[in-house]
Amino acid sequence: MDAKLIDQTMQGYLQNQEMAGGALLVRKNGELIYRAAWGWSDMEKKKPIDFDSVYRMMSMTKCVTAVAVMQLIEQGKVGLDEPLSCYLPAFDRMQVCTDPRYTELEGMEPALLLPKLLPKLLTFDMKKVKTVPADRPITIRDLLSHSSGLEQGVVGLLAMLKDKRPVESLARQAEKYASYVLGFQPGTGTGYSPVAGFDVLGRVVEVVSGLPLDQYLQENLFQPLEMHSTTFHPSGDVAARLVRVYRRKKNRLADVTGTKDDMDGILHRCPGYLAACGGLFSTVEDYEKFAWMLCAEGRYQEQQILQPETVRLMAAEAPALHLEPEPGQVWGLGVRIRQDPLRGGSPCTPGTYGWSGAFGTHFFVSPADRLDAVWVTNRTDLGGSGSYISKRVEELVFGCFA
Repeated sequence: MDAKLIDQTMQGYLQNQEMAGGALLVRKNGELIYRAAWGWSDMEKKKPIDFDSVYRMMSMTKCVTAVAVMQLIEQGKVGLDEPLSCYLPAFDRMQVCTDPRYTELEGMEPALLLPKLLPKLLTFDMKKVKTVPADRPITIRDLLSHSSGLEQGVVGLLAMLKDKRPVESLARQAEKYASYVLGFQPGTGTGYSPVAGFDVLGRVVEVVSGLPLDQYLQENLFQPLEMHSTTFHPSGDVAARLVRVYRRKKNRLADVTGTKDDMDGILHRCPGYLAACGGLFSTVEDYEKFAWMLCAEGRYQEQQILQPETVRLMAAEAPALHLEPEPGQVWGLGVRIRQDPLRGGSPCTPGTYGWSGAFGTHFFVSPADRLDAVWVTNRTDLGGSGSYISKRVEELVFGCFA
């Protein structure tokens, strides 16, 4: 496959108004082998995308939070298989949903689930859900591998949709989630915990390190990795480089920056809230340094950010039970792994891992190919890990460079 096809594909997306702009970096064997940007950071002002344009990374924040947790595990300050309650005591007696009103909907196809879910949302009350005590405590491993039951399953989805209160801090978030009913017994199920699991992990980082999450990340990740434009709260020059965000309506892109479809509206953010689940802003060049570090087994330039065995542990199937969120895929620690790409309809090399953001950002690392890639764009309705553009980027990268 010729790399010219990447440019042709992106030009097609621009012409069809399927994206306002985007950028892609690909590195192999430690060398940057592809670097290109397309389109606009502001369509109205015809301001072009550049490599220092700042994007809402959304759930790609989770992988950064996971690396912070893994650093503390390396230092012996956090135990991977220790109960969460060792660090946040409020989680010591969790309850698990057994209510047939909600359990009967588990596993239903999304198209069939939504019509049944909306009526239940109107009357949903967490305090009235029928429960039993959890068989065992939630562990750090459970949270990192989306197998805790916290904000998972139908009852977790309803709780997330119902609660629209502004969030003041990770500390207050953790207090709230300690009162949640789990969707399944810890370690026995999977799916995706969009907010709760990694916000709770962010709070663990704060409690154990004694630092606010943003300060911890700045000192232990962003400074060593030279990620100078990565932050929870962009200001000054970083804010000036922030891209507008768009949503496709009637086959045209509409600017939805600052509306309920933008990041603040989705995460109900307050100035003191550091969304460990999805709050980071970054550039394609900054985030690629993070991906490069993982691809190099924890090393960046002359610094060892994580030990090689820790990175390999992150990229290995994590839950004790074999749990597939999608066919051929499993969870590692903070990352999704393409264990059987062929069965999952993916072009990736087996063992490729990474994650995506709700606004179309995407990254992956292929240990077998010694390759990493970071793709960024700025459309709010692409569907995160289900984005057809991200899937096409994977096809193009593996077709051209693997």
